[in-house]
Amino acid sequence: MEKNKDRDAKGRIIDLATDLFLQNGFAGTSMSAIAKASGMTKASLYYHFANKEDLFIACVTDGYQHALSSLEAIVADDQASPEEKLSQAFDTLYDTVINSAVGRMSPLIAEVSRAFPQVARSFREEYILPHEALVAQILAQGTKAGVFKPIDKKLMSHLFIGPIVTLSLSREMFAKFDDLDEHFPVDELKAGHLEAIKALIVIK
Repeated sequence: MEKNKDRDAKGRIIDLATDLFLQNGFAGTSMSAIAKASGMTKASLYYHFANKEDLFIACVTDGYQHALSSLEAIVADDQASPEEKLSQAFDTLYDTVINSAVGRMSPLIAEVSRAFPQVARSFREEYILPHEALVAQILAQGTKAGVFKPIDKKLMSHLFIGPIVTLSLSREMFAKFDDLDEHFPVDELKAGHLEAIKALIVIK
């Protein structure tokens, strides 16, 4: 029971801290402000997180767990075709990186990682590499079924993840533009991205 309370408290802190980081940036968000928003003392906050860097890392890694679970379910689905799985994986990746609160932290992750390399290291180990591994499994299933051509793992990462992260950064950079969706239409770009990947790997 006590462990569940701790887990619930940490989750609530992460959600509130993510909102504050998005509103005020890393430097503009203090542990005091996070404690106040969480309705707890700083001592209680430090019980859960040793410092602001550790809390920030939790915000940019724990928030992606649902996406990993979604991709795992896609990999395990015996009924979907390889192309259906590929499309579902794209939906999951775009939704996570573009639409979720933690996905919108991409610019902050890049900024904070310069001063705290452990942020980039944790993000790579807990988000990028697991996601790449699951996408690689989907592609391997398609290759085994004779639907997809084999593709180099590093190339796959740049072709799949790179454009999504770039789009996320662009949308955050120009977030105040009234015509944001005209310049960076997510659904249209996602569809084009998927078709380009299919043209490259699907065996005709």
